[in-house]
Amino acid sequence: MTGTTQDTTAPHAVDPAPISPLDSPPTAPRDDLPAVRRDAAAALRALTEAVLGLDDDSLGSPSSLDGWSVGHVLSHVAMVGDALARQAELAAQGETAEVYEGGAEGRAAGIEAGAHRTRDEHVDALTAAGARLEAAWSLTDGSGWDAPVTYREGTVADVLDCWWREVRIHATDLGEVSAAQRLTPSQTWELAFTDHLLDFLSPRLPGPVVVERHEDGARSVVGPEGVRPAVEDAGDDDLTAVTGTAADVAAWLAGRETATDPTARRHGETVDLPALGPWPSGVPVRR
Repeated sequence: MTGTTQDTTAPHAVDPAPISPLDSPPTAPRDDLPAVRRDAAAALRALTEAVLGLDDDSLGSPSSLDGWSVGHVLSHVAMVGDALARQAELAAQGETAEVYEGGAEGRAAGIEAGAHRTRDEHVDALTAAGARLEAAWSLTDGSGWDAPVTYREGTVADVLDCWWREVRIHATDLGEVSAAQRLTPSQTWELAFTDHLLDFLSPRLPGPVVVERHEDGARSVVGPEGVRPAVEDAGDDDLTAVTGTAADVAAWLAGRETATDPTARRHGETVDLPALGPWPSGVPVRR
């Protein structure tokens, strides 16, 4: 299954208008940010440790993203880490800028230039990006997580969420390397992350479905309007039910390989899984 390079791509190449703090929508305080920071940092450590076990042939092998080698994916992760750190750094100073310096062309050129690094150069680039991000998050602790950024017309908290997605998802995109290094969704995506992906990726669905989680039988209605608990005798039983483990359902929504494909049923009959729309890229954050 071919994946996507996610939500920091070309739609952000155009210089956006400056965002005033007065224009930013009010956001509720979030108590999950420290946990998100820890898991994103753990994901980067796992990816960096996996790279240490690679050789040049592995770095040049195909990834699961069309036209990209493993080296391209690693180059992208390091580059997006730097780009998102820059968003947070500028926000702490009350400033904004496009996500990638040079826009889409700068992004593409940077990824290509970094794709052919040696193993040690990839490790150095990933490590440097991680250190820059940690410093940027520390700045944000003082300046506030609701400072506006140009990324999806959101806040620094949204930038952190983006980094969490980028590093967790792209670590699973290294083709055979991800499988060999145990970096698959079923092995690395914990419940907090899969719940986050259900909400973030719910606009990809053409309409609401009931997601039934194998782990504990939890049922949620997931669709273009977001996620809510399923309610018996409220019409939710008439919806298509998508059943699978939390990681497999999230991987399906993300366009990634699943350990076991989720199944879909409607009124007791097996049906096809819903066709998914495009990645929710380049659109304002849904509040």
